[in-house]
Amino acid sequence: MDKSNYNLDVIESLVSTQYGDFSGYIQIDGFHASHIFQLCEDHGVDMDKYFLIGFGAGESTTDGIGKGNSLSCRAIVIEKSKYGQTYDAIDKAITSVGGKVQAKQFNFFVRYRDLAKYVKRFDFMVTSELSKSISEIELPEN
Repeated sequence: MDKSNYNLDVIESLVSTQYGDFSGYIQIDGFHASHIFQLCEDHGVDMDKYFLIGFGAGESTTDGIGKGNSLSCRAIVIEKSKYGQTYDAIDKAITSVGGKVQAKQFNFFVRYRDLAKYVKRFDFMVTSELSKSISEIELPEN
């Protein structure tokens, strides 16, 4: 992952669990990038009106993951009427106002069994607070 392509600081405060024992990164692939947009559309977000800038998912039951049969999702979007209709136009508009945007959040649930229609792969890695003392990790080749 080339982190320079993303500003992960803007979403850091949106990600939390009760205790935050571990923190890290995740990447997901749809079958095509538009599949994440379609997931939002299928769950009530008008993607003709909005452009997706962030997507999150989580579960916070005390009974254990999967007991509720669905994943709590959220979409962070901006209005196309305000920022533009295409990625390039939106990027230019955001840059012209110094990078500050007004966004909207939609919350919805996706059944676990339906998630595979939208997400082809995911990978995540978290680390403990001990990582603040580590400057480099050497791992043997597998």
